[in-house]
Amino acid sequence: MSFPEVCCNTPPVKATYIAKGVRSKLGDLDCYFSGSKDSKRGILVNYDVFGMHANVIQLCDILGEMGFYVALPDLLHGKPLVEADLGKPEVFAGFCKSAGSWDAVKGSFRKVLGHFAEVGVASTGVVGFCWGGKMVVTALAELDGLAGGAIVHPALIQPGDMARVRAPLMVLPSKDEPDFADEFASMKDKPFFADCYMERFDDMFHGFCGARGDWANAEQAARANHAIKLLVGFFARVLAK
Repeated sequence: MSFPEVCCNTPPVKATYIAKGVRSKLGDLDCYFSGSKDSKRGILVNYDVFGMHANVIQLCDILGEMGFYVALPDLLHGKPLVEADLGKPEVFAGFCKSAGSWDAVKGSFRKVLGHFAEVGVASTGVVGFCWGGKMVVTALAELDGLAGGAIVHPALIQPGDMARVRAPLMVLPSKDEPDFADEFASMKDKPFFADCYMERFDDMFHGFCGARGDWANAEQAARANHAIKLLVGFFARVLAK
């Protein structure tokens, strides 16, 4: 199980964005929240390995503006991977076994889901980028009560991962990810398969919708906007049920 080579060697872009949401704590877990607590539809966002980047904050705000209550937990507790880690596969491998493992983050997932329940969210989805995609398919397999999940230029997906999910899944790979056709087809006998969706972004690179995306570039921004529109449509559909 490994990251795409581009993931291990390409730095995040330097981006600025004025956040519209708020930062707060759930116990000892730092989170960024966007949208209204009065929404009955919640989305947990799992960032990529570079943490609380301006792009993911902006994406959360867009989802919040579209009527969702969005939580972005700091799953890596202020210690994301940094540019100095690039070109060091052993660092990425170690990350998967420690701070980036499901065992390390599932408690934070449960805290956010508990918060959603406390404020009256009736239907919850999850979306993950890069490493976060692996966390999302694992959550969809192991956690109860999730109505759907989306993975964007996901990393670390293994044969059998998608077959284990228990809720609709949207898959948005870039040119740097595997084909995923067989994995996606492994869900075809599930009762919710009609709500699953996959669209490849073969003109884009791993990370274009996350910390590596240069949204000042018109082409990259347009493709990121298209991906976000797909996320909005998917969650509007599956969280309404």
